[in-house]
Amino acid sequence: MRRDNEFRYSRLAHILREQIMSGFIKPGEYLLSENELCKYYGLSRTSVRKSLDQLLKEGLIVKKVGQGTIVSPDLVIPPDEKRTLRIVATSPSHFVDNCLGAIVDAFQARYPQVEVKLLSLPGWNFWDSLRSGGELGLQPDLVLVTDRSFAEADRLDAYLDVGERLEDLLGSLYPRVVEPFRGVDGQRAVPVTFSPVYLAYNPELFARFGVREPHPGWTKEEMLEAARRLTVDSDGDGIFDVYGLSLSSYSSRWPVIALQHGVKFDATTDRRSLVDTLAFFHDVLYRQRIATLYQSWRSRINLDAFLRGKAAMVLTTSIELAGWRNENMPFEAKVAPMPFGPVRSTLLVSNAFMVRKDCQDPELALSFLRTALEPELQTGLARETGFLSCLPEVNETVWDASYLASLHIANRQIDNGYFLHELFEDSSRLEELEAEMDLFWAGLETAESLADRMIRLLS
Repeated sequence: MRRDNEFRYSRLAHILREQIMSGFIKPGEYLLSENELCKYYGLSRTSVRKSLDQLLKEGLIVKKVGQGTIVSPDLVIPPDEKRTLRIVATSPSHFVDNCLGAIVDAFQARYPQVEVKLLSLPGWNFWDSLRSGGELGLQPDLVLVTDRSFAEADRLDAYLDVGERLEDLLGSLYPRVVEPFRGVDGQRAVPVTFSPVYLAYNPELFARFGVREPHPGWTKEEMLEAARRLTVDSDGDGIFDVYGLSLSSYSSRWPVIALQHGVKFDATTDRRSLVDTLAFFHDVLYRQRIATLYQSWRSRINLDAFLRGKAAMVLTTSIELAGWRNENMPFEAKVAPMPFGPVRSTLLVSNAFMVRKDCQDPELALSFLRTALEPELQTGLARETGFLSCLPEVNETVWDASYLASLHIANRQIDNGYFLHELFEDSSRLEELEAEMDLFWAGLETAESLADRMIRLLS
């Protein structure tokens, strides 16, 4: 836990340091308040204060009593002597924390005269922050985005169409992962990792409570029975403190169960499939009480239930799981087939690079992307971090066919996987849907009532 906290505050100190040294926040300008930093970066007040104390010791900031924290007015940023490749990324980012450093090292070994600088901006208002930075002189060469932030971009024409320049590279990737970043006006981003949402489980909990581990053909009934036996009052105080399943109300997780029940998230959606999906949630959360719920606007505790050995199964991704490993997860998770419903389907997530049209050296930026997707480097990252590669040959080298099949990957294809923005082309509709579900998640609205409203929203 101590190492986890140290990692969190040192990461924020690094982000703020880069924002200052890059000139994004200029001498004399105010940093965000402590409350805003807690919110934007998902950290405790203690971690934020430790980050600021570190920057204070380095002479980068000055605290003004009753007013806030400013960048030291006396700070002088030395001019660059090397060529510089500037990357802006969304934050938080498991890809940045676990993979980007190795890619930068490999790139700089080949181009020692190039310095790579990283600036992280809060993911929740990423494009607004980037636009504001541009008005202040911030000029990134590469932008690292998630699939969802890519879908929210309002100025794709500000980025290079890399389709022709990287045609050979793009042709070696899974087509299903490349397609969402290609529009009528060209290929605006290159994916560097991806993951289906899948069901992970803690084999140590299964062994401790004498429950058979999931097998390739296990059924929904077997999963529910396992969850019942894994929901335990381990200290005898009358309160369950270990649950069979950890669920999330976050839009990148719960729709997987809806997809498996046949929900289309459009006007063709069948009411029965919606009711069955919603009834499943209420069954496991409130009737059988074999699942715990993480709600994204609350604390991290339920999100960490799996990490802390308090939930036996969870919907996750290889990207998120790599982040948990970085936080000293005390066991090695395994992957189980998802038997939630009759339809074999799931969500996909991805990280991708975009090259700015006003990039100072486009060829250098493209060389960085080629380095990032070199098979040898990708294989090393996959083995070390557990991240899936966009190169089929790498995944087939690192993992066996049964593991990949559990992730809906077979014969170099990704089966029935959808990016969230493909299900909801209008992001405002997804936001409306989420707003309608609050009472339901609290157990205060029936599945039938919510299904009727969802049908109207999707029509």
